[in-house]
Amino acid sequence: MKRLIGLIIILGVSVSLYSCGVVEGKGEAEKLAESMFQNRTNNGWNGSDQYYPALFWEKTDTAKWSNIQNLVTEAHGELQSFSLNTWRIKSGVSTNQLSGTLVTLVYENTYDQGRVSEALLLYKPLAGTKYSIIGHNFNSTQIQDLIEKGIEQAVSEKAV
Repeated sequence: MKRLIGLIIILGVSVSLYSCGVVEGKGEAEKLAESMFQNRTNNGWNGSDQYYPALFWEKTDTAKWSNIQNLVTEAHGELQSFSLNTWRIKSGVSTNQLSGTLVTLVYENTYDQGRVSEALLLYKPLAGTKYSIIGHNFNSTQIQDLIEKGIEQAVSEKAV
C-alpha cells in the first residue's frame, strides 16, 4: 500500500510539473545551450555572442568577457564535447526585470586539455517566447591556477 501511495505521489508531482511547463522550459533552455556549445565546438568562440542578450551585455564588459574566453582557451584549449550534469528551474513574478523563468544548467565539458564545469543561467521573460543566456560561469582547477598565477605576478611586480 505504501508503494502505491508513493507511486501516486510521484505521478502527481510529475504531471503537475509537466503541466506547469517546467519540463518544457528545461527542454527549451537545454536546446539553446546545446546549440551554443555545438557552435563553440565547431567555431571556437566565434559567433557565440549571439546567445547572450542585451541584459547580459548591460552587466558584462566586452573586454573582460574576451579575457575570460582567452583564459578558458589558455587553460584548456578548445571545447570538444559537452554533457548536461544537473539542472534547476524557477518561474515567478518579481519586482525586478527578471520576472519569468530562470533555468540553471550545469554541464561537464571536455576540452583539449581537461574538463570544465560550466554553469549557464538562462532566462525567458514572462511575455517572452525564447530563452537566452544571462549568466555563464566556468569552474576548473586549471583556470583557478592561471588566475592565482596572475595574482602572484601582479603582487610581485608591485613589490619590485
